[in-house]
Amino acid sequence: MAVISKKDKLIEEAQKYAARGQFDKAVKAYEQVIALEPSVFNHRQKLAELLIKCARNDDARKELETVAKHYSNNGFYLKAIAVYKQLQKLFPTDISLSMTLAELNEKHGLVANALAEYKLVYEQYEKTGKELEALNILVRMQSVDPQNIPIKIKLAEAYVLKEKKTEAYAVFSKTAALLIERSDNQALTKMCSRVQQLFPEKTDFLFEVLTELIRLGNAAATIGTLQALLRSNPGNKGVWELIIQAYQLLDQPQRVKIAYQHFLKYFPEEPVAILGLLSATAAEQNLTAALELLDTYESTLISGGFLLQLEQIYYALDKIDPINTHILEGLIRVATAAGHDDEKASLTSKLTALRNVSFNKQNASTKPEPQAVSPLEEPHAADISDVMLTTAPLSDEDVEINAEGDVEVEIEIESDGDSSFDQSEEDSVNFPPDENRLDSVIALFDSVDAAPRGVKFGNEMDNSDARSHFDLGQAFKEMGLFDEALNEYRQASQDLALRVECLILQCICLRERGELARAITILQALLKHELSLEESCAVYYELATGYEAAGMREEANIILKEINGKIPGFRDVDARLNVVNASNSLDFSDEDLDDFGLK
Repeated sequence: MAVISKKDKLIEEAQKYAARGQFDKAVKAYEQVIALEPSVFNHRQKLAELLIKCARNDDARKELETVAKHYSNNGFYLKAIAVYKQLQKLFPTDISLSMTLAELNEKHGLVANALAEYKLVYEQYEKTGKELEALNILVRMQSVDPQNIPIKIKLAEAYVLKEKKTEAYAVFSKTAALLIERSDNQALTKMCSRVQQLFPEKTDFLFEVLTELIRLGNAAATIGTLQALLRSNPGNKGVWELIIQAYQLLDQPQRVKIAYQHFLKYFPEEPVAILGLLSATAAEQNLTAALELLDTYESTLISGGFLLQLEQIYYALDKIDPINTHILEGLIRVATAAGHDDEKASLTSKLTALRNVSFNKQNASTKPEPQAVSPLEEPHAADISDVMLTTAPLSDEDVEINAEGDVEVEIEIESDGDSSFDQSEEDSVNFPPDENRLDSVIALFDSVDAAPRGVKFGNEMDNSDARSHFDLGQAFKEMGLFDEALNEYRQASQDLALRVECLILQCICLRERGELARAITILQALLKHELSLEESCAVYYELATGYEAAGMREEANIILKEINGKIPGFRDVDARLNVVNASNSLDFSDEDLDDFGLK
């Protein structure tokens, strides 16, 4: 016979005391167990549970914190989170626990959970008037989720209250950039109005944001906003320059060319625009159009001192047609203006030679000019109809350009309207059609009460790794924190591979917290859907457990036998059936009892 150790005897005694409700004695027994094995943290956790039943919460806290710190220091963040969550239930007003939970969730990459805990700390600081501490929490929240627009707005407003205008303006700018990237025009308009109210001296707020986006290489996101600004104020030279730069970065030469054409309508003597249009036309090898533009603008460029650029354009055309007298004459004029006598003499000699052999080629176009497509009609550009206007709206007459040989169009913007300022990340999740088969079961959990979650001003939290949420749900379930476990399983169920398992685990949580009928109902509903053999047996297994808890042993046994027939050796089905058979073998008939003299 095996010898029972002193530790095992003490644990057995503690269990007996606890079963009788003698928790004080059970505590003393476990204190002796810990004295024997101080490094076994499961014992400390059990001692904490007994201390709580004795209403010795402060003593329980010491034990739980010892356990939690051990888990945290050794990288077992999920276990640490589960223990601190239990502490948080004991001491709900202690924000240090919320802060610790926030940091642990952040370390493990559970963004939504971290934000929820930081929010509790923020609200407590705000309630008690600790503005600086509240501000610091918002900074941390932004670092956890840099793409969260509501948190950024809250942070910017907090900076304003603390008169930190430089920091506030920087956050407003980054927020506006995000809104532009998401084509959230309604929110962007509100943002611009707010900035204009707070910073009346910053008249180019939106322009600065667009410039920075282009500098960072995200030109595509700026097109819609730039188009809208031009519609409202076509005389804004800076915006024209910016949209041209954006199209150049996007490698859309045709749109660059036509943007220059529009630009020159409002600024006809702008050398940069003239050179840009000439270069774009030359790059198309449209010789006829390029020479016509040179006839119009050459004198302006020469008088402005843009001789080198003009020479480069002529030489680009010379490569297309090296015996074109029109081009040679232009090069001679540029060389004369620049005082390059040797180059002038060489060019003049070549021109004379061409004329002497009577080969005076007429100006011709090597390629027909491609049909112009307006750079201001982006297929997916977003319309900002409400964006702040600095001049009167553009009329129909303003947008017509009647230059010969050029196709000019009105500035038109299409709206995709696909972004909402208040849309949450959860609302945006779409499952493939073939997975909608479980929607009716998922809907059954909508009325289930669980611990509240979410961040009031952080409704754009990303769904963190589903496996992390699943593991944390497991930790909470093992701790008996079924409300928290339900929340984690719900988030993890967004992963299709985990969905059925998460639904089953939610039913287990409902059963464990006393909602037996609801758990059985949902399991039965789940069986009506197409499941794999393994999934089906898992559902039947929990249904049998529910029936046993409800006292329906016969129904439970029938299900266990069916499971055993489908997958022999499934979990502990064999053992449970053996217990039933053994129990049945001990049932005595009246005659048997007579033989023993017991009736």
